[in-house]
Amino acid sequence: MIRYVIEEIDGRYIGIGMNGKELCCNTIPLSSRMDTEADLRATCYSTWGNSIELISEYHIPIATEIAHCIHGLFSGLDSELQSIKLARHPREKFWNALLLMRAIPRGKVTTYGELARSLGTSPRAAGNYASKNPFPLIIPCHRVIRSDMRIGGYSYGSIIKASLLIAEGVKVDFNTGKVSPTEVIKAEELMNLRKVLKIVSHE
Repeated sequence: MIRYVIEEIDGRYIGIGMNGKELCCNTIPLSSRMDTEADLRATCYSTWGNSIELISEYHIPIATEIAHCIHGLFSGLDSELQSIKLARHPREKFWNALLLMRAIPRGKVTTYGELARSLGTSPRAAGNYASKNPFPLIIPCHRVIRSDMRIGGYSYGSIIKASLLIAEGVKVDFNTGKVSPTEVIKAEELMNLRKVLKIVSHE
């Protein structure tokens, strides 16, 4: 069972789905309450299965806190979110992909190829994992780009992806749509960062 709320902050809406104190899915800030609810429902069903029960709530205290953190990240702030408990997905490789993406630091990116090397899979599979991320912004899948340094796709559009990266200090050339190779974290460093994150977050 996932209980969810749609939080309004500064005229934008953020969907938050919770199972107890665990975050199951969320949206980025969107301009319409209706679109936010539809996006949250689609993400929850895609991640946890169509048989999951979704229940709308008027208020969930921890969801309000999470929504404000997400709003801060969307606004370019360095919000601290490591304390948020994420619902663990049963597919081990997908869960590991999410944790590796979570380890990408602000101001850096990795490529689908490097993420794939970290996971022992293909770049196509890595891209699929990023596209199905149920925790956008909290798990920064927008920090994964193409191997040719182009920013690549994003569920909420490439313009938003580029804007998020620029706000975090990543240099994006708008003429070519490319990121400087110096901003890229390789697979080995990504796995080392993941080990540090595991210690910090007590996973």
